[in-house]
Amino acid sequence: MFLSRMSQKEKLGIFLAGIVVFLALLDRMIIAPISGRLQEIRSQVKISEKQLSISMRNISQKESIAREYQKYAKYLKNFGSEEEQAAVMLSEIEDLARRSDMNLVDMKPQQPKKIDFYKEYNIEIEAEGEMEHIMNFFWKLNSSPQLLRVERLRLNLKKKGSPIVKASIFITKFSIS
Repeated sequence: MFLSRMSQKEKLGIFLAGIVVFLALLDRMIIAPISGRLQEIRSQVKISEKQLSISMRNISQKESIAREYQKYAKYLKNFGSEEEQAAVMLSEIEDLARRSDMNLVDMKPQQPKKIDFYKEYNIEIEAEGEMEHIMNFFWKLNSSPQLLRVERLRLNLKKKGSPIVKASIFITKFSIS
């Protein structure tokens, strides 16, 4: 009834407008969401491919990483309780000082500090010796298998004109807890 009073051009215009509205609704309700989801899936696939390539590279290096780990595994071993670890550290320092011809005057172990996944053991020592012997002690300390390191160092002459040097040394060791 409504269409019967319209001319052929008007009917064609309404038909074309209906097609345009239908296509717009089709785009908004079906095509755009599917297209957006496909784009999201493509980006996730690219990210997954990158992660996979990184993982494959890591897997290919697994053997060399395991060999490197074995080199350093001995440094990570725990020697027992905190007291036992401190005793081993003190013993090592005494031995290094004796082999370096250095005289230990005082040793003050301190309470271990728990930091994240490891413990830090500290010892403050007072020592005397000639500068050559003290330097030899530092070299032996640095090459110790216990990974000892000097945190602080203070050197003073024992007497004016004397070759004997007094050293106050703060030594640290880290251990996996």
